[in-house]
Amino acid sequence: MTPRLLPAVIFAVTLTACSHGDDKAESEGKFDTKMVHIGAATADTAPLREGDVRIVTNENSVDLLLRGDSISSGLSPSALAKARHSTDTAEVKGSGFGSFIEKTVKSSVQGALGTRVGFGLSDINGARYENGRIDFDWVGSKKSIFDHTKVNNRPLLESFSPTDAQTFVNAVNARKGAVAR
Repeated sequence: MTPRLLPAVIFAVTLTACSHGDDKAESEGKFDTKMVHIGAATADTAPLREGDVRIVTNENSVDLLLRGDSISSGLSPSALAKARHSTDTAEVKGSGFGSFIEKTVKSSVQGALGTRVGFGLSDINGARYENGRIDFDWVGSKKSIFDHTKVNNRPLLESFSPTDAQTFVNAVNARKGAVAR
């Protein structure tokens, strides 16, 4: 696996592991497991419809997607393709114990790569782009769904170009029927 791809794979595995909930965080009201959706990678191959928007981080490894009535994040299509190629079990040579371990690890990573974490538009009032960051105006108390996700040691919601971030915010607010702030 290439060194450039490793952070993207670590992101996918961490996103999968961390998004399954945290008892302490849930008891403090930071996560609402009924609100967070964890799903398969249909978003990386399905075409965007009118009003849908996908933006990718500055290094093109992670995306933020507005599709229909939900917002989700996961590996970008290009990072996903590279990671799938790097973890292709058909490329493993040999039949010994080492090859068995390599195939098992690659297969496990393959299963986590396409995981997306998101929430419904009904969980927010709108979105804004301020101080280099996308922020969501949550219905009820603030949620921290993407707050602990980092891309190259930078918070995910601060990892998009200003133009892309504003485009995303405008699309979210248009979809919500809210006035962009």
